[in-house]
Amino acid sequence: MSAERALTTPEAARPGTRRTLRVLPGVARTPRAPFVVLILLVLGIGLVGLLLLNTALQQGSFELARLEAETTALRDRAEILASQVAEKESPAGLAERAEELGMVPAEDLEILEITTPPPANGGDE
Repeated sequence: MSAERALTTPEAARPGTRRTLRVLPGVARTPRAPFVVLILLVLGIGLVGLLLLNTALQQGSFELARLEAETTALRDRAEILASQVAEKESPAGLAERAEELGMVPAEDLEILEITTPPPANGGDE
């Protein structure tokens, strides 16, 4: 019943009277443009950040590939040098180098056997 009373005002209850429209005070509507600009700015900064991150990762990838190729080349070079050292240290390699230096192999080999002399009879025993 109270709802009916609230809806019916004394002016509306009188026949032949007309209600007038008026502007009620309300909340002012905020403009949306600054919010949209803010969102677009955040998205743009994020996109530029991702682009820079991707570029840095790609550059690191190229550097890694270059260093791996250099490592492989250096390992191959170390293997070649190790085989050359082994060849020159072998008996055949040493004999060849000795001949280049003018050395000749010994013809008569004498083997000396060194023994300790027996103690003298006049010693402290």
